[in-house]
Amino acid sequence: MATIALTSDGFTNQEMYTAAKNLRRALYAAVPGIRRVSLIGKLNEQVFVEFDDVRLTQLGISAQQIISAVQGQNIIQSGGRVEVDGQTLTIEPTGDFATIEELLSVPLSIPQSAGRVIYLRDIAKINLGYEDPPGPHAFYNGNPAIVISVSMIDGFDANAFAKGLTAYIDAARDELPIGMFLDYITYQPEEITNAIFSVLNNLWQTIVIVLLVVVAFLGLRTGLIVGAMVPLVMVVTILLMRMVGIDLERMSLASLIIALGLLVDNGIVIAEDLQGRFARGENRRQAALAVGQNLSAPLLAASLTTIFAFVPLMLMPGSAGEYTGSISLVLALALIVSWLIAMSALVLFCVWFLGGGKAAGETNEYGGFAYNAYRRVMRTLVRFKWVTVPLSFATIMIGIVQFEQVSKTFFPASERTQLQIVVELPVGANTYATQEVIKRLSTWLGDADAHPEIANYVGYVATGGPRFYLSLSPIDGFPNNGYFIVNVNDPGDVGPLADKVREFAAAAIPEARITPKRMSLGPGESGLIEYRLYGPDENELKRISLQLQASMRTVAGAIDIKDDWGNPSVTVKVVINQELARRAGVTSQAIADALDTQLAGRAVTDYRIGERVIPVVFRADGNARFNIDRLRTLNIAGTDGAAVPLLQVATFEGDPQYSRIKRQDLKRVMTVSAKHLFLTANAFDQTMAPAVAEMRASLPRGYVIEQGGEVEDSKDANSKLSGNMPLAFAMMVLVLIWQFNSFLKPAMIVSVIPLAITGVSAALLLAPGANFGFMAILGFLALTGIVINNAIILMDYIKIELETAASVADAVVEAGVKRLRPIIMTTCTTVLGLAPIIVSRDVLFYDLALVIAGGLLFATLLTLVVIPCLYTMVYWRNETDRPPNRFSTEER
Repeated sequence: MATIALTSDGFTNQEMYTAAKNLRRALYAAVPGIRRVSLIGKLNEQVFVEFDDVRLTQLGISAQQIISAVQGQNIIQSGGRVEVDGQTLTIEPTGDFATIEELLSVPLSIPQSAGRVIYLRDIAKINLGYEDPPGPHAFYNGNPAIVISVSMIDGFDANAFAKGLTAYIDAARDELPIGMFLDYITYQPEEITNAIFSVLNNLWQTIVIVLLVVVAFLGLRTGLIVGAMVPLVMVVTILLMRMVGIDLERMSLASLIIALGLLVDNGIVIAEDLQGRFARGENRRQAALAVGQNLSAPLLAASLTTIFAFVPLMLMPGSAGEYTGSISLVLALALIVSWLIAMSALVLFCVWFLGGGKAAGETNEYGGFAYNAYRRVMRTLVRFKWVTVPLSFATIMIGIVQFEQVSKTFFPASERTQLQIVVELPVGANTYATQEVIKRLSTWLGDADAHPEIANYVGYVATGGPRFYLSLSPIDGFPNNGYFIVNVNDPGDVGPLADKVREFAAAAIPEARITPKRMSLGPGESGLIEYRLYGPDENELKRISLQLQASMRTVAGAIDIKDDWGNPSVTVKVVINQELARRAGVTSQAIADALDTQLAGRAVTDYRIGERVIPVVFRADGNARFNIDRLRTLNIAGTDGAAVPLLQVATFEGDPQYSRIKRQDLKRVMTVSAKHLFLTANAFDQTMAPAVAEMRASLPRGYVIEQGGEVEDSKDANSKLSGNMPLAFAMMVLVLIWQFNSFLKPAMIVSVIPLAITGVSAALLLAPGANFGFMAILGFLALTGIVINNAIILMDYIKIELETAASVADAVVEAGVKRLRPIIMTTCTTVLGLAPIIVSRDVLFYDLALVIAGGLLFATLLTLVVIPCLYTMVYWRNETDRPPNRFSTEER
C-alpha cells in the first residue's frame, strides 16, 4: 500500500533500525486497517574475533581450543531450583558476556608452558560490526535507508487508510531524532485515487453523453425519462456490489461504463414503444400492460444472453481471471437491475409523465424521410436476398484477412510514473560488488541537472524490496542482484529515461547487466518472450541456450537477452587424501571446520546487549581470508594436538559449476528470455519462430524447447477463457430457443455475430497504438451481447408484424423500420459513451472500447440488413409465417 524510506545524517544502521521498529510498533496501534508492516534494509550485527593462524601455530593453540574456552564461559543456563520454606528459588549462575571487555579477557592456556596463561586480546582482534559480506539492504536517493513497507487489510477503505497513514507519518516526522527523515517511495492510495478518478471522469462523461444522445433522439421529455433510469440503475448496482463484496476499483467502475450502452437499451425500447402507443391514442394503463406483456420476455432474453456471454470470464481460473473477474459480475448485476427498473419504474414514469401525442389516426410515426429511405433500400435488398446475404457474409473474410495485420499483445504496459531497473552481476559476485554498482547508478540517477524528470528513487542490494503492486514480480534475492524503483514526474518520462539508463549502463557499467523496464498491468511482464529448455545435461542445455540467444541477437532491436542460470561459478574443491590424513591424525571434519573458520567464519556463541542478540563469529584476519594461496598452509589440528599444513593432506582443484540449476516437474529447465525495442511479444515470437522450429528439429533426444513468457500467458489465459465458451454458448442458445420456441431463429441470430469482425479489425488497424489482447477479447464478449440484443428485439418485432403484414417480406421490412431508431440509438449511446475512453486512450480499456465501438458500428449496419434478408430466405415457403406475396404498395 505504501513504502516509506527512513534515512539519516550520521546515524548507524542499527540506530535507524531501532527507530524503524518503534515506528512499526506505533503504526499498528495508531492506524486502523494495517495488515502488516515490514522492515527492509537492516544489516545484521556481528562480533568478529579475528586471529592469525600462523601466530596460533607458534603458540601451539588451535582455533578449536579458543572456541571451547569462549563457549565454556559464555553460558546462559539454569542452575536448577531449591525449595525453601514452601517457596521455589531459581538458581542462575552468571557467566555470559556483559561487555566486549569480558570477551577480550577470556583466559587461554598455552600448551607445554608450565601453566602459562594468555588472554584472548593477546592473540585476536575483536570488533563489533555488520555481517560480512552484508546481507540485503537499501539506499534511498543514494543514502543508506531502512524501507518501511505498510500493507492494508483486504476490503478496507483505501481513502480512510490513506488519511490515517498520512496523518501519522506527518506527526512521526516531528518525533524522530534530529537528523532522521521519512519520505514516501511509493504511495498506492495516490495511485489508486488517480486511477479511479480517471475511470470516474470517463464514467461521468459517458453518462452525460448517453443522456444527450437519448434526448436528441427521443425529445426532451422522453429523453429525460429514459435518462433518469441511468443514475437509478447505477445507484442500485453499486449497492448490490457492496452487498456481494465487489469493491469500487478500476475494473468494476470500468464495467459500469461498458454496461451503460447495454442497460439504456431496455429503457429506449420501452419508452419508444409507449410513446408510439400513446401517440396512437391507446389507454395508458392498457398500453403499459401491453408493453410488459410483449417486451418483458424479449428484453429479459436479450439481457440474459449478454450476461451469459461473460460466463467464461466469470468462471475463468488463474491470475488473469482474478484480475478481470469483477467485470462479468458487475455487468450481470447492472443488466438485471436495468431490466427490473425498465419493466417497473420506467413504465410508471412513462405513464405519468410522457406526453399523449396526436389522436388515433392522425399520426404516421414511421413515415419520415429516414424511415422511407430505409424501407425502400430494404425492399430492394430483400428482393435480391440471395445476393445480399452472401455478400454480407463475405465481409467476414475481409475482416479475417485484416485481423492478421492487427498487432497482438496480452496486457499493455502500465501508465504508472515508475521505472524498474534490474541489476545483474555475474553469478558468484558478492554483495560488495553489487553494492558498488548500485552506488554508481545511484550517483548517476541523483544528478538533478541531467535528470530533472526523476522525483526520487530507491535501490536494493540482494533483494527486490516489497511487492507494493499486484503485477510486480520481485527479483530473486541473490547476492549478485540489485533492483531500483525510480519515480518520475510524468508517465511520458518513463520511456526516455529507460533509453538513457541503457546508454549509460552500456558505457559506464559493462560488468553488469542493467535492464530498465516499465511496470505491467497484466499478470506477467509485458513484451517478454521466453523459451524453456528441458534436458538432462546442464552443459548441453547451456549450449542450446547460447545458440538460441545468438539467433535472438540477429533480430535488430532485440534487447535483454539472457537465460536464468547465468554463468558457472568456480568452486575450489579440497580433495582430501584420506590415507595421508589418517597418518597425520587429521579428520575430514577437522579440515571442514578449519576451512569454515578461516574463511567464512563460524558463529560460536552470542553476545547480548539488552534485547539484541549478536552472534560472535570466529574467523581468520583479512590477510588470510582474502589470499587464496594461504589455504595451502592452513594449519589443521591433529588428534594429537600437532598442527598439520593442509597441503600435506589435500590437493586443490578448480571446478566450474552452475549455482542456479532450476527444475520444473523434477526436470532441469533453463529459461531464455528477451524483449524488443519496438515489436510486441507476439510479433517478436513470430520473427523467432523459423529459427526456433529449426532448432527443435535438431535437438538431441530428451531435450525440449517450450514456449513461455507473455505469449504463453496469453495462450493460457485465452485457453482458460475459451474452455468455458461452449457452456456460455449453450446457455445463450437455450435462452434464444426458450424465447422463440425455434431452432432456426436462434441460428439466424447467432450467425450475425461474426459480421462484427470486419469492424473490429478495421478499428484496431486504424486507431493509433491499438492491440488485440485480453481486454480486447472482453470487448468482443460485450460486443456479442449487444449484437444479439439487437437481433432478438428485431426478430421479436418480425413476429409481431407477421400478425398483420401482407407477406413475410413486408413483415421483416416493417419490423426493421420500427427497430431502426432504437438500434441506431443503442449504437450511438454505446459508441459515443465509449468515446471518452478512446479519446483519452485509457491504457487498460482503450483496446476494449475500440473493439466494441468499431465492431458495433459495422455489425449494426449489417444486422439491420442481414436479419430481415435471412428471415425471408428461411421462411418464405413456410405457410405458418404467411405465404409469399408481392410487397404492399402502401407506405406505412
